[in-house]
Amino acid sequence: MSDRYKNEIEKILEDTPELPDAPLEAIGPQESFYDQILSLFHMSRDRKFGSVSAFNMFLLSLIFFAGFFIIKMNLFAVFGISSLIVSYLTFVWPTSLNRPGLFLNRFMTWSGGLFKKKDK
Repeated sequence: MSDRYKNEIEKILEDTPELPDAPLEAIGPQESFYDQILSLFHMSRDRKFGSVSAFNMFLLSLIFFAGFFIIKMNLFAVFGISSLIVSYLTFVWPTSLNRPGLFLNRFMTWSGGLFKKKDK
């Protein structure tokens, strides 16, 4: 920015009667990276699909992938990918996995008009 514009901005700010003071510090506490990782770990332990947590499914997928790389059996890769997807869905959408009947009822209500028999 050129000096001319800076001087004009400073003059405008000086002529302004009352400006609010600048905030002294950032709003809200800043979490460290370690605290964020720890929080994600605790959330993954708390979000469950039945009795299995998202973290346990993630560990199971790592075990399947390790088995795939050791034994070279494709079935381990398929199980690893499947358990990784279940772990992801459990972590991201815990309410939908806890209550799948709710979404089924919504779908049936929405599609109810599509499948009704029409009397002639």
